[in-house]
Amino acid sequence: MRNDDALLKPLKVVVDVLGTRLEQYRISRNLKQEDVARLAGVSRMTVSKLESGKGATLDTLVRVLRAYGLEERIFNVVPDASLSPLDARAGEGKPRQRVRSTEEEEETDEPWSWGDDASRGNER
Repeated sequence: MRNDDALLKPLKVVVDVLGTRLEQYRISRNLKQEDVARLAGVSRMTVSKLESGKGATLDTLVRVLRAYGLEERIFNVVPDASLSPLDARAGEGKPRQRVRSTEEEEETDEPWSWGDDASRGNER
């Protein structure tokens, strides 16, 4: 399964593929589920659930990736939003904690008509 195909697949399929990849990685390293469980500090049943895509937590995933020496790869899942070259405020001051809608996004029940921009202070 290619990564861009994941957007077209049901969530269950994506979770199953991830579990299968974790299982294949474990086997390729000649490790038993018991070995991974011991290294990750979880039970063998937890590793089994992760590999089968049933009931594992984010904590479990990170622990298993750490046991495989792949912990840093988890940060590739979601890019660092503070490094956006498109956001002029990135890297300045405190990180954003809220999302604010822009004036264009605000909807009103009144239909737009000519001259509305002038009443909002957007005169040219």
